[in-house]
Parts: sequence; structure tokens; C-alpha cells
Amino acid sequence: MIIALDARPLVGRQPSGAAQHARNLVAQWAALDTPHYFILVLDTQTARRAELDKSLPDNMGEHFPVKVVSSGISPGTLLAPAGSLPPLSPRVLGVVKFDVFHSFTPALPRSCTAPAVMTIHDLACELDLSVRHSAQGRTARRNNRWSLRRAQHVVAVSTQTRNDTMNVYGIQPGDVHVIFNGINPIFHPESSPELARQIRRKIPVPNRYVLLVGSDIPRRNYPRIFHAMADVWRQDPTLKLLLAGHNSWPTTPIYRQAQAAGVLDHLVFAESPSDAELAQLYREAVLTCCGSSFEGFGLSVLEAMACGCPVACSDMTSLREVAGKAVLFFAHDDPESISRAVTSLAADAEYRRQLGRRGLAQAAGFTWRAAARSLLDILEECAGATGGSQATSQRESP
Repeated sequence: MIIALDARPLVGRQPSGAAQHARNLVAQWAALDTPHYFILVLDTQTARRAELDKSLPDNMGEHFPVKVVSSGISPGTLLAPAGSLPPLSPRVLGVVKFDVFHSFTPALPRSCTAPAVMTIHDLACELDLSVRHSAQGRTARRNNRWSLRRAQHVVAVSTQTRNDTMNVYGIQPGDVHVIFNGINPIFHPESSPELARQIRRKIPVPNRYVLLVGSDIPRRNYPRIFHAMADVWRQDPTLKLLLAGHNSWPTTPIYRQAQAAGVLDHLVFAESPSDAELAQLYREAVLTCCGSSFEGFGLSVLEAMACGCPVACSDMTSLREVAGKAVLFFAHDDPESISRAVTSLAADAEYRRQLGRRGLAQAAGFTWRAAARSLLDILEECAGATGGSQATSQRESP
């Protein structure tokens, strides 16, 4: 069987959830013992500005004989930010025949005639009002609705996202499959003193801090968390907030909020940390707080647990799927509930140790290897429904 993959999420330098999802699955498929071939499909426009994604293996193996189908790029070159993906043209898709097409996002090419499988990471464009009323949200809704009519199967990264997809779009249950994200092995509990020193040369890491991970966007709920921290600081003024994300932080609402309140010295900002740096920040944190008002999966919760960091987070269905009984939950829309959770966890070292141990056990159940195998089963089923007739004739050609 020949599987064509939309490679556009593999070129971008911003490690969005969709990009991390794509690169981890591709790396796992490259390592699998499988009779199938994979082709990374990229349009010429993206290819011209593409750079090799360093997170992928140097040797992709015999099952990736054609790295990219496009003109003007070399083998091994790989993808672009999801918000600015140009369409895959019929000319690009016509370069080679394949049995099934998979998109790591909800965007399927209109020119694809093969059976197709798409991935939905969340339905923020429909259910998060701050996204729904934006131009990005309107574009995403159009893409979702068109692609869902075209796809034979849909992959959702959580049961909550699966239920949202079925309820909003009226998709039949048998057509939507839950495949949880995995955890990158770089997120582990063993601390690195050298890495800690490198980070401290960049930012003044506090002795005790609550870690917030992610850009300052409405769904992160940072204004309520900040409100909650005002009460925390009255009880424990030594506990700082450390925010790590892909922002220019001085331009963000929470920076201005802290500045106006005269407590900017209680906050530390890490701009665009690498995965290794972020893992070390998790390990050193008193706790990680995820106060999101909307999540399709909850990657930061999983990363924190994998690093042995205790977590306090929103009591949301998607986060409960990831966290199980390994975190302390609070009501995301109630600053007092957030404050109580943070204060009680920060003050109780034994409870933090217990949650750290539970988190490590919970995170161990989420692997990219299992996700890659589950998705491959769906792709095989999708191609098998059409007989997979192209694979035999094309097997030698790549």
C-alpha cells in the first residue's frame, strides 16, 4: 500500500500541536517494520521556503523512498504553519499514484480522488467563541465542513473531540476514531543540571514557581489565573509565576495586566523554549497550572505529568481523559477555586509527591508508537475498502 501524507505541517518552525502530532507519527512510521510505502506530499510554494525539520530522523528508512512529491526541492526536505497552508494543487497530487491520503489536520485537498483520512485536534472554531468569531475561525469552519464531507474516516485526539465532531457535524460514530496523542520521550523526570544552568543564563528562574505553558490567547484563561494568584500571593509571596510560550511577552495582555497591578516582579517569562528547556522547567516547578477554558487534548498536562511535575488543571472532560486521577482539578471559571487548588498544592509537599508519582504512571500510557500503529490500522482499512489496487503496480517505482 502507498500512503500519501500531507507534509505541510512538517516544515513550520512553530511547534503547534498539529506539527508535533505530525512529526511524531512520521518518525514512528519510519521506524516500523511495515510493508507499506509513505510519500510526503508538499506543494511547490511551501517547498521553496522549506527547511529540513531537525526533529525527524536523519535516515527515514526504506519505507519513505520518496521524501516529498514536488518540484524544486531535495530529498529529505520537509512543512508550514497550519494557518497559512497553501492548497495542494492537482499537479502536485498527480505526480504519483497512491492508495490512501492522510492529513494531520482537518484540511483535505480538493483535488484528491483517493480515499482520505483527516485529523481533528479540537473544535475551537465552532465552540470557542473567541475563535469562532475570528477570520481564522470562519476559515477553519469552512475547511472542516468541506473536508468532513470528503473524508472516509476522521481521527479525533480525544473522546471529547470525537463527541464534539459527531454532535456539531452529525458524523456517524463509526466514522470517527479516537487516537490519543503520545508523549515525546524528551519529557522525562531526570533533571539536567547543565540545562538548568543554560536556562538561568537566559531568564531569572525563581526558586519556587507555578508554571503556565502556552501563548497568551483567550482559551488559556490567563486573566482568571492572574486574578487567582493575587490571593495566592497574599498567603505565599515567595511563589512566582513562570510563563513559557511562543509570545513576545511584553506585548501580551497578561504582561500589561501585571504591569498595571504593580506585580510584574512576581512574573517571569520564557519566550519560545525548546522542548528540552520546557521539560527542565516542568521538573523544577512547584506545580504546573493548566486553567484552559477549552482544550481538545491537553498536551501541557501530559508533558508535566511525564516530567513528574504535580498538576492543577481545569475540570474539563478532555483534560480528565488525559489526567485521570493524577491531578488536582478546579473550576476554570472560578478564580477562588483556582486559588484554593494552587495554594493547597503548593503548601503540601507530600501531596505533590503523590501526584508526581501518579502522573508518571498516567503519562506512561500515552505513546506515539501506539498512536502510529492505531492510525496505520485505519489507513489500511480505508485503502482496503477500495482494493488497494495501486500499491502493487507502484511498489517498485518510488
